[in-house]
Amino acid sequence: MNILVVAEVQLGRLKPANLAAVRMAQDLAAKSGGSLSIALIGSGVGDLVADANKYGVSACYTIDDQRFAHYTAGSFADAIVALVKDKGFTAVIGGEATTARDIFPRIAAGLDAGMCKGICAIADVDGGWGYQRPVFSGMALRTECIHTPIHVLTVDPTAVGEPDAGAAGEVIAFSPPGAADDAVTFVELRRAESARPDLAVAERVVGAGRGIKSADYLDTIGTLADKLGAAIGSTRAVVDAGWLPNEFQIGQTGKAIAPKLYIAIGISGAVQHAAGIRGAKTIVAINKDAEAPIFKIADVGVVGDLFDVVPGLIEQL
Repeated sequence: MNILVVAEVQLGRLKPANLAAVRMAQDLAAKSGGSLSIALIGSGVGDLVADANKYGVSACYTIDDQRFAHYTAGSFADAIVALVKDKGFTAVIGGEATTARDIFPRIAAGLDAGMCKGICAIADVDGGWGYQRPVFSGMALRTECIHTPIHVLTVDPTAVGEPDAGAAGEVIAFSPPGAADDAVTFVELRRAESARPDLAVAERVVGAGRGIKSADYLDTIGTLADKLGAAIGSTRAVVDAGWLPNEFQIGQTGKAIAPKLYIAIGISGAVQHAAGIRGAKTIVAINKDAEAPIFKIADVGVVGDLFDVVPGLIEQL
């Protein structure tokens, strides 16, 4: 297959989810005997070429124009569709991140192609291959096959490791036809500022659940997080209660994370939340209910009142 990885750029940086997309693309290229290229789209993306173009790709395509300075789904999708058609790519891959969830269905529609989202592995199927992805909140894996000439895929960023390093490919500028999407106008970007690590890529995360009882206890959660150099996350119940904004939510309808350490405080461990932490290397659960589902997936469990355990933990740190 002739594979194109669409690298996601945010605030002038490459998103970590791109690494999983490249790793999966490398595996698919090896399995299919194909080639791998990468595309950067935006304004001023030339500064990112060195970071993106180091994985043994055949070519690094830059779509660099002021009309792509701010993300709009229609313009970006049209540009990628034009590149795929012009260069004859037969697979388009991206990381399962915010922008990819928006743009990749549009790319698939523009190419009249089948799509699988959030894949975690490639499976052999009847002499060909299919794509595995978690279903039922991560409780099972399903293998899906695409029967159109072009395959469109997004990759679960917690499912695979780092891509193999390789030689840089030829850097090729591509100018898609057409003008910017007049139907959509960029107005403003509102960004949540925090001195703590980004939840999506943090190596340590402290998660707060309904068991903390009120937003007032978030100060204590923050103290623990700061002691550990950790990000703060939460369950949907905490977000729905208005204690934390939506960007802190972990789980099926929130963010999927893969930290080295995840401390679940007052979290029961519903399957929807468990789906977002299945990539965590070590899970520590603190809950007074010894029968809470979180203990079934935790590596370390502390059965006790979090209002006693957490201050004691902070004191020891």
